[in-house]
Amino acid sequence: MRGVVVSVLVSAVLLTTTTIVLASSIPLSSSNVHPLTAKDLVQFHSLSAPTPAPSGQHALFTSTSYNATTATTRTTLHLLHLESETTTPLTTHVTTSPVWVSDTIVAGLAADPDGIVAVWWADVRDVLRGNNTTTKRGDVEFTQLTHFPIDIANLKCHPTSRQCAFSAQVYSDGSLDTARARNDADDARFDSGVVYDELFVRHWDTYTTPGRKHNLFLMTLHIANNGTIRMDGDARNVMPRTGLESPVPPFGGVESFDFSPDGHTLAFSARPVSGSAAAWSTHLAIYTVPTAVSASSSESPPTRISHTRGANTRPTFDPRGTSLAYLSQSTPQYESDKNDIVVVDLRTRNHHRIASRWKYSPESLTWAADAATLYLTAQEKGHVGIYAIPITAAAISNNRNKHIPKRIVKKHTNTGLTVVGTTLFFAQNSVMQPSEVYTLDLTSLDSPPRQRTRFNADLLVRTLRSEMEEFWFPHGQHRIHGQIYKPAHFSAAQTYPLAFLIHGGPEGAWTDGWSRRWNPQVFTGAGYVVVTVNFRGSTGYGEKFKRQILGQWGGRPYKDLMKGLHHVLATYPYISRTRICALGASYGGYMINWLNSHTTAFSCFVNHDGMFSPSASYYATDELYFPEVEFGGPPYAAAKHNPQPQNRNKRAARYEQWDPSRRVHKWTTPTLVIHGEKDFRLPVTEGIATFTALQRRGVPSRLLLFPDENHWVLNPPNSLMWHREVLRWLDQWIGPAAAPRVRHEEAEQEAGENGKEVDARANEDVDEEVVADDDDVADDDVADDDADDDDQDLPAPPPNKELEGAMETLGVPGRLVVQHAEAEWVDAAN
Repeated sequence: MRGVVVSVLVSAVLLTTTTIVLASSIPLSSSNVHPLTAKDLVQFHSLSAPTPAPSGQHALFTSTSYNATTATTRTTLHLLHLESETTTPLTTHVTTSPVWVSDTIVAGLAADPDGIVAVWWADVRDVLRGNNTTTKRGDVEFTQLTHFPIDIANLKCHPTSRQCAFSAQVYSDGSLDTARARNDADDARFDSGVVYDELFVRHWDTYTTPGRKHNLFLMTLHIANNGTIRMDGDARNVMPRTGLESPVPPFGGVESFDFSPDGHTLAFSARPVSGSAAAWSTHLAIYTVPTAVSASSSESPPTRISHTRGANTRPTFDPRGTSLAYLSQSTPQYESDKNDIVVVDLRTRNHHRIASRWKYSPESLTWAADAATLYLTAQEKGHVGIYAIPITAAAISNNRNKHIPKRIVKKHTNTGLTVVGTTLFFAQNSVMQPSEVYTLDLTSLDSPPRQRTRFNADLLVRTLRSEMEEFWFPHGQHRIHGQIYKPAHFSAAQTYPLAFLIHGGPEGAWTDGWSRRWNPQVFTGAGYVVVTVNFRGSTGYGEKFKRQILGQWGGRPYKDLMKGLHHVLATYPYISRTRICALGASYGGYMINWLNSHTTAFSCFVNHDGMFSPSASYYATDELYFPEVEFGGPPYAAAKHNPQPQNRNKRAARYEQWDPSRRVHKWTTPTLVIHGEKDFRLPVTEGIATFTALQRRGVPSRLLLFPDENHWVLNPPNSLMWHREVLRWLDQWIGPAAAPRVRHEEAEQEAGENGKEVDARANEDVDEEVVADDDDVADDDVADDDADDDDQDLPAPPPNKELEGAMETLGVPGRLVVQHAEAEWVDAAN
């Protein structure tokens, strides 16, 4: 029985490997072995990346688990002992931003009795020695260290210098006290209105407070001989009255800043753009600031290090303190632009772009202890591997653009890299198991990574999971990558309904990774085949492949998806050709709406937080740079009545070209619509509009709203409901008891309006229909779709006048340079 496996726990003692065996060797009638369910999914432990101790012998990490019986979530801070591969629970209170203050003192963030998030610390030397029996119950005593007037976040400490950095939301003067006073004044008001003079009004899932930004602060700690700890002086804002913001919401965190090895300098990534322009700019810059307070440095502004006008992120000092590495994007506004590695010589301020010709985009990086190598993660063909690249003077000076990182961990999804000595610490997950802590011996790269925790072994041993099989198929000049999963209790003599999953982003990808959202194992556990396709526009296949989606939202990706469907139906005889449902979220939800007007290959759809109208969404979303790059500018630039011809932008006509709402008259396929009311990326009105259109058309449809969820469903009880409703919808339309679906004659006539013959029999083999629909899109909607992907096909950068105007607003002298469809603002000095 290929494709379905269980994990077998060989011993009660922690193992160094996990044994995987074919499910046919396990008695499937056993009551404790079952296909993985949504209830199993939400009860797996979620582990953070490890934070190793300065000694490298221990590490901190957190685990979060949900109890479906009591409907409670519990997060615990643990200490990992590498030598014994055992863990000690430390606390369930202090679980955010765990750090090492010294070799024996740990700290983290938690709410104080007044509900204000503060720093707490504990001496763990007895736990490190293994002779404190009370810690087995998680009773390590943490003491409150800070008493600031407002919440703080993103704690990072430098053990040698006793410096700690953290962030807080403050106003232009940068004062924590001022922020508290203004917060109290707002709370005391009898009215509730908020006045905005600029964007953002709301961001991701939160309404913004006008004038308030995230700033970084520094504080110095004093550790007494008896091991107690206190603050030495007051905390200092390192960016007051600069207009900078760091970390940048909604996802910026401790990776946004780093201490130099001596602790004398803090480097950070910040947004330099103020006002409404922040909504259509991805510009993040790297700065440095001294940590010491003196008469000359206390008010000195941060020094800018980076040059490009794209996003520059993840500053990381080398262990010698002579170089600073960071990730740099060159194209303004393009949030999915390729990251290049930049290494700055801090003595000469020379910038070196490392491996800029490498096909893949680094996601994170960390230095080797000898500063001669950078280790990084990057997505490559459905896996997030770990790579190494030398950063010696010779490597930098000798054909630096052609030097290619070497992959040292090839499979699965690897995150959170940290090096101590010759050990690389990280977290790893795959389609077969959630994240666990791993290490890699950097002196023996031929040896596999070593798994150090097994928090999920007890649940994994009881659940059937399906192996991921990878496939490739040709489409024009490209090879498209996909994955297929067999259902639990698979038998080659049967046929199974197909759940055809479409990823979001759209610059994203299906990878060999674990997730509580859109996990294929839940669908295979319910008896469905799962197929995923990484269409043109997906990440992990090179910059040229990824950019194929720009200006082509309903074109190339649609063709790749339909070609992929045709391929799996022709290749895997166990897939039913009459019971197929497509499901997608975000861009995947947009594609569901697009499919509904272009094919009758599917018996049902599931649209989660999808887009109904690109032009309407533009004016309601938070980050305007995204649609402006994806569609070629703001939608008003395409208006035919624009009285200023020089401001017209033909590319912006793509808002209408790829608008599903203009094709509602073709919608006939039953659709489940799901949306979170706190989704400000694609507001809830997009989902309600989709449901309204379906209901008005008389198409069988259902709407599931979550008042407390954003673009993602994160609350475990809501996740259980999401899966229950989705699987019920699939069972209704493509499950074993699903009745044949007969379409309304009028709907079929409308679906074939463009002179294309659309098969009126929903239960007929769809192979010919796939080809017909490809032709339909090519003739009806796609112009020059396969012109075949040379650089000239890439959409141009944002209109010159808009970019130039933004730069003038920022007071940045220079000129716009456009080369190979990439734009960069070059300083006048260059």
